[in-house]
Amino acid sequence: MNFFRFLTILLLSVSLSFTALVAAHGDDPSEDHDDHGSEQEHVEVAKGPQGGRLLTQDDFAVEVIIYETEVEPELRLYLYQNGKAIKATELKLQVTLQRLGEPAELINFSPELNYWLGDTVIREPHSFTVEIKASYQGKNYQWHYDSFEGRLQLSERSVQKAGIELEQTKAGQIRTQQHLFGVVAAIPEQQVQVGAAYAGLVQQLTVKVGDKVTKGQLVATVQNPASLKSYSVYAPISGEVTAKYLSVGSKVSEQPLLEISDLSSVYIEMSAFPSDTEMLKVGDGFLVKDLHGHQSALSHISYIAPQMTGGHIARARGVIANPDGHWRPGMHVKTDVTVATIDAPLVINKAALQQWNGKTVIFIRHGDNFEIRMPQLGRADDTQVEVLSGVPLGVQYATTHSFILKADLMKSGASHDH
Repeated sequence: MNFFRFLTILLLSVSLSFTALVAAHGDDPSEDHDDHGSEQEHVEVAKGPQGGRLLTQDDFAVEVIIYETEVEPELRLYLYQNGKAIKATELKLQVTLQRLGEPAELINFSPELNYWLGDTVIREPHSFTVEIKASYQGKNYQWHYDSFEGRLQLSERSVQKAGIELEQTKAGQIRTQQHLFGVVAAIPEQQVQVGAAYAGLVQQLTVKVGDKVTKGQLVATVQNPASLKSYSVYAPISGEVTAKYLSVGSKVSEQPLLEISDLSSVYIEMSAFPSDTEMLKVGDGFLVKDLHGHQSALSHISYIAPQMTGGHIARARGVIANPDGHWRPGMHVKTDVTVATIDAPLVINKAALQQWNGKTVIFIRHGDNFEIRMPQLGRADDTQVEVLSGVPLGVQYATTHSFILKADLMKSGASHDH
């Protein structure tokens, strides 16, 4: 019995010693701490009568509240001396907010009702280092604290491992586009029907469908049955044999022997519904892509048909270069036609947009810190969106795989609490 009692006490002692060791030195030392940092270690702060953060120095105290009920977020300071609210007029107050990667914001105050009101709207996120300076009854007071929201840390190694891609906010263009289906077609003016100058019998055909020919190349020999004289037929253009109408031994008079097509450039024939046609105009640029996404090419609309087809569809077309023969007549394609281009002072990649607490956010990066920003968005196209406010120019932000940052932030228990 004494032995078991001794063993129990020994195990309990070892357990307590290990707990103390972990408390003194942090978590498991094998854990990689610079991989994912939480938004902010939760520290209990003193609360004032209004529910805000209470800062005290000697017998003087300031309660800080970001008030946003039916108004744009504003900073209110309540003053206390010896635990009692005071309505001081002989007072100097100044607050400095230092946001991640941005210039400091200086806020001045004036008295209103039973509090002092800041002169600046406190835009979201409400994440900053706060410095408060007060001068009252000949004494100076100063406080400094961090109030972070939507912030987390991620090392460069972890950023690369997670596949998070970064871009920089910059000026750009928003393109309004129409997405049309189309088909590749040969250009009629670049197709030639090759015939014989005189009636006769086809004595020889030196080419077949699919063969490449050059201008002046021999393609056939025809014999006059009356004179038994043979004469040669030559290719009038360079191109590809796309049709053969007669065989050796056939009689030829006015009908063609062959068709040769120059496919070094081809038409892209696009189909547009009436609502699309209203936005199209000659000269609009377009990107054409094959259905597999293997190749693309740029061109512009050179013609819009003046009448609709029986299916109430208008045809628009442009010419693209086809040096390697990828664009084959009859091939179906997709096109993105740019019908308007607007210059924007600041644009971001739409892949950066995430939803957090019911709001659209992006994650900017400064050093190893990522933090949400809540942009006010304007016009958009398929890949970019205009930013009207809320994100500064020239900062790094996460695009591809930015959802990983959102997931980490949610795991950290981030909240919007003042």
